[in-house]
Amino acid sequence: MIELSATFRRAAVTGAMMCFAVGIDSHDIKSASAQNAPDYATLMAAPDRTDADRQADKRRDPVPFLTFAGLRPGMKVLDMGAGAGYSTELVARVIGPTGIVYGQNPPDNFERARMALAARAATSAMKNSAAPVRPYDDPVPADVHDLDMITYLVCVA
Repeated sequence: MIELSATFRRAAVTGAMMCFAVGIDSHDIKSASAQNAPDYATLMAAPDRTDADRQADKRRDPVPFLTFAGLRPGMKVLDMGAGAGYSTELVARVIGPTGIVYGQNPPDNFERARMALAARAATSAMKNSAAPVRPYDDPVPADVHDLDMITYLVCVA
């Protein structure tokens, strides 16, 4: 059996509770039709995406996630455990300039990931983003309200 750190267990439980809470809160939202869904594949083909992200796309296959999540322009999204910001940038591209994505990382996040997220945040694709450094058990800044979605993705590859 794999022993998980207390921090990781807390993060996983917090993420699961948030997904559950968001699901309960959004029960009255009508499913988006294919007519108004963004063309996620076209967004992933944007010429300003890095070669490294295109390689990651082959492993992570982001279009099914984006489709399942139902992300739309103008949304306010918290991406917990953003790491280097791969999924945070995907969300930023979908929600566009009228939305905002918060790429949260804990204070003890790896320096390499912090530096990568900072570099990514300086790109035009991430103009509509913020990178709060907050613990998993209190991931949202006090002045942030009315989130449309919370994501917490774990990448094992």
